[in-house]
Amino acid sequence: MGIEVCFSSGLRHITPYYATRSSFAKGRWFNKSLLEVLSAEFGTFTRDQYLKEFDLGNYQLLRNSERMDPVNTLIRSGDIIVVRQHKHEPPVKQWCLNRQIENFDLLNRVAGMNIVFEDDDLLVLDKPNGLPIHPTGKFYHNTLIEILKSHNKNVFPTYRLDKVTSGLIILAKSSGVAKMIQDKIKTRNVTKLYLARVKGKFPGTEPVKMDSPIYTIDPKRRFPAGLTTSRDATTEFSLFKYLPDVNESVVLCRPLTGRTHQIRIHLLRLGYPIVNDPLYCPEKSSFPLRLRFIRNILKWEDSVEPVPQIFDAIINEYEDVRLKKSQNLEKCSECGSFEIKDSPIEELVIWLHAWKYSIDEASTFETDLPTWAC
Repeated sequence: MGIEVCFSSGLRHITPYYATRSSFAKGRWFNKSLLEVLSAEFGTFTRDQYLKEFDLGNYQLLRNSERMDPVNTLIRSGDIIVVRQHKHEPPVKQWCLNRQIENFDLLNRVAGMNIVFEDDDLLVLDKPNGLPIHPTGKFYHNTLIEILKSHNKNVFPTYRLDKVTSGLIILAKSSGVAKMIQDKIKTRNVTKLYLARVKGKFPGTEPVKMDSPIYTIDPKRRFPAGLTTSRDATTEFSLFKYLPDVNESVVLCRPLTGRTHQIRIHLLRLGYPIVNDPLYCPEKSSFPLRLRFIRNILKWEDSVEPVPQIFDAIINEYEDVRLKKSQNLEKCSECGSFEIKDSPIEELVIWLHAWKYSIDEASTFETDLPTWAC
């Protein structure tokens, strides 16, 4: 059955659909039952609701293709977890003023997106804000990779950009080329330049180098599963332009490592958060406890603070926000989950843009400046 796409209020919607996925059991799940794992690490359902989902066959534990008891069987290496879900994909920001443009290709455009460069090996695009790169979490069909597939462009991402970030994305037309570029990024043979618009007057005398570990928080999981390992990260910043009328600066950012949310977190810790960042700008964030934790605790593994207790408070903060957003929402007649509420457009956009990438100082790709940086 084909996927139905519709547009409203500046958003691209996917009509809910059923999807089945399977994956090998993770090592940390060994010697636990599937019920124990789901109840401890995922908050989708209560324990009793998971039991009903088992009866419906929506969660299965397979061993050598045989269906096992998900309550009493202890997971071991090689087991496969199968999940069947009624998928409610969140909408993404509509990037074409004329939605018909998305359905066919024009010169130097594919799916309504600007082509920066294309040859037999690469497709380089100027990604719009509000669009994830590849399937992850709740997103699948509302992703750049899947949208390009519908335009006969089967490509492989060579790095990631946050959903809310715009700009240069280098896509390979084979897994071999993708690995080659990824290897060059790992060995720091790729120079990456981003632009960010931040609060305040950024120092303009000389570049500012920020070294501090980066980790991510998943408030849908308990401690310690909800915290990734802290990893060293370095970013260089310099003033690109100061905007005195609003006391804001456009900053040139050069990440020397590639950690999730690295630029955004480093700017927060420097005291110059991105103006409209819904996670890391204190004036915009709905999660102040989460923000303060990441700003003040540079490496959570070495912290003298009571991290488990603070993390419990972060989970409660997240649940409170989620509960408020779910108020007055209707439940899906198919699966009983709450229908997804449309996110405000401003939460799908931040002023962070991948501007230039240079590979081995031989190939350089560059997008136009975003309007907020001009």
